[in-house]
Amino acid sequence: MMTRHYYRLIFFLLAAGPPCLQAQSPGGVSTNLALWVKADVSAPTGSGVLTSWTDQTGHNTFTITGSAAKLINTINFHPIVRFTGTQKLTGHTSITWAECYAVSSWSGATSTERGTVISPTTSGTEANDASRYFFRSGLESNPGNFLFSGIGTDSIGFEYVNSPASNVVNEFDAAGTGNVFNMNGLDARQGSLFGGFTARGSSMTGIPQIGDRSTMDSKLKGDIAEIIVYSGDNATNRNKVDSYLALKYGLTLGNKNHTVNYTSSGNQVFWSGVSGYQHSIFGIGTDVASGLTQTSSNSINSGSGSGTGQSGLGNLVLTTTTALTDQQFLMIGTDSTSLGQETITTAMGPTAAVGSKRLFRTWEVQNTNSVGSVNMSFDLTGLTLSGGTTASNYYLMIDNDGDGNFSTGTQSYIKASSISGHLLNFSGITLKDNVIFTIITLPNTIIPLPTSWESFTAAARQNTADLQWTVSSPSAANPDIDHFEIERSSDAISFAETGSLTADKTAPGTNTAGALSYEYQESLSPGTYYYRIRMVDRDGSSQFSAVRSVTIAGSAAVLQIQPNPIRSNTLQLQIDWPQNSTTLLRIVDRQGSIVLQKTVNLRQGSNQLTMDCSMLAAGLYFVQVKTTTDSRVLSFLKE
Repeated sequence: MMTRHYYRLIFFLLAAGPPCLQAQSPGGVSTNLALWVKADVSAPTGSGVLTSWTDQTGHNTFTITGSAAKLINTINFHPIVRFTGTQKLTGHTSITWAECYAVSSWSGATSTERGTVISPTTSGTEANDASRYFFRSGLESNPGNFLFSGIGTDSIGFEYVNSPASNVVNEFDAAGTGNVFNMNGLDARQGSLFGGFTARGSSMTGIPQIGDRSTMDSKLKGDIAEIIVYSGDNATNRNKVDSYLALKYGLTLGNKNHTVNYTSSGNQVFWSGVSGYQHSIFGIGTDVASGLTQTSSNSINSGSGSGTGQSGLGNLVLTTTTALTDQQFLMIGTDSTSLGQETITTAMGPTAAVGSKRLFRTWEVQNTNSVGSVNMSFDLTGLTLSGGTTASNYYLMIDNDGDGNFSTGTQSYIKASSISGHLLNFSGITLKDNVIFTIITLPNTIIPLPTSWESFTAAARQNTADLQWTVSSPSAANPDIDHFEIERSSDAISFAETGSLTADKTAPGTNTAGALSYEYQESLSPGTYYYRIRMVDRDGSSQFSAVRSVTIAGSAAVLQIQPNPIRSNTLQLQIDWPQNSTTLLRIVDRQGSIVLQKTVNLRQGSNQLTMDCSMLAAGLYFVQVKTTTDSRVLSFLKE
C-alpha cells in the first residue's frame, strides 16, 4: 500500500524590501520576489538523489549536504524533495525575508526533528542568527507537547505550538504576532503557530538554508514541494500566490464560513467562493505567467500525488483531453455530504430518474473561458454501490440550472464509458459553468440518450464500421445543429476525431422538420473500437451521444461461389479481402492446366466479380485468387 504524505501550505506575512522581477512568478507576482524553489525544477528529472535545486529568481545557488531524495507524483501529480533529518541545502547570497510560503509535510517525532523548512544561516545581520527560522514544527520528544522555548527576543520566526497533524492537509497564513489563518477547511484564525518578528522588527536578513536551522534541534524530517520568499508584504497580491499554490497542489482555500475566491495572474477569478461548495476544491488550468499547466488534478483531501484515491472517499480526477490556453480553468468543489446512496423520488430528482439510486454528495463546476471536453474518473475503492462493476449502470446526472435540487430546470445524463480496475470513467465529457452534478446508479430504463438523440448504433460489416444515428429536429430542446464529429477510441477513454458530417439543413438557420438520420462508415483493421458522436450546434455548444463498440474480426480472406454448381455460362464470385490488392484470378481444370486467367483489383472488404465460363466444358474446376502475400482456392462444378 502506498504511503501517504500530507502537506501543509504555510503563509508567513510581514513587511517590505527591494523588488525582484521575473518573467514567470508565483501567481504572476514578481515584485519583491526574493527566492523561489519548486521540486518541479530540480535534478534529476525523475526520482533519485537530489543533485541540484534551482532558485527561479537567480539570487541563490545551493550547496547540498547529505543525500536528499526527489520523488515524483507525490502531491497532486507534482514531485517533492524528501529530508530524513540529515540533509540540508545552503545558499550563498543574503536576502531580506518578510513573507514566506511553503508546501511541506512533517514526520519527525523527536526533539532533534522539529523540522525547520527554511531559515537564514548565521551569516545574517541579526544577533543570535542560529535561533532564527521561518518555519519549524513545535515537536518535542512527545509529539503534541507545547513548545515555547526558544521564542523571544533572541529567536525570530514561527513554529508550531502543537505537532502537525499527520492526516490533515492545511494551508496556513501567519502574521507577525503569530496568529494563523488556516485556509484548508478549518475556521479562520486558528492559534496553531507561535512567534513573529515583533522582537526584531518587521523583517530579517540572511543567507537561506533549507531543511535546517543551523542547530542540532531543528533538522527537517519530512517533504518539501515548494518554497517562496518575498522581501515585502502585499495583501492584494497574496490571494494570487495562494490561488496558484492551491490549484497546483489540490488544496482548498477557505471554507463554508469563510469563502475565498481563486484569482489568476491575469486577475481572472476562476473560482468564486461559494459557501455550499467550499470543500475539497481542485481543478485543471493554464496560467502562463505563473509557469503553471495543470493537466490532471484531484483534491489532496481525497486523493494522492498520482491520483490514487483514498479508500471510501470517492476521489475524482480531472484530466484534459486537449491543451488549455492561458487563463482557461475548470474547477470542481463538493458540498462534502457523505457519499451514501438513496432511491430517487420526485423530491430529489427528475421524473425520468425516479426509481434509480443517487449519491447524496453533489459537486459544483466553475468553467472559466470555455474549457471543452475532459476526462473524469471516480474512485470506487472502499465503496459498495448498487451499480456494481458494470459501467452501463452509472450515469452523471447534471442539474443545468445550478440550483442543485435536480427537480427544477433541465437535467442531462452522461453514461459512464468504462470501469478500469477501481476507476469509473466518464470520457470526453463537457461540464458547463455553474452546473451541479452527482452520480446515479442502476438507472431507470426510461432515462434517455442525451436530449435530441433518438438512437445511435454501431455495427461491423466485414472490415467496416457502420455507424447510424437519428436526432430529433427541430424543437426547443434541439437548437439548430451545425455538424457532427465522429470520435473513435481503442480503450473507451481517450477519443480522437476520425471524421465529420454536416447536418441536414433546408435553409440557413433551419433544420429539416422531423427526425434526421445519418450514417458514417470507415474501414478498419481487426480489433475492438469505441465510437461516440459529438453533436455541435451553430452557437458552438455541443453534446455527446452514448458510446458504442464495434469488433472487427480477423483478417482471413473469404471466397464464395454462388451458385455452385453453376448452370449458366457465368461464374459469380464473392471475395472478402483484408486490404486493397492487385490480384490474379485463375480457373484451373482437374489436370492443373490454367484454362482462364485475368488480373483484377480487389478493394478492402466485400467484392462481387463475374467470369465468362461459356468456353468451359461440363466438369470440375478450381478457382484460385492469388496475391503476393495470400492465396485462396475453391472448387466448383459446371453442369
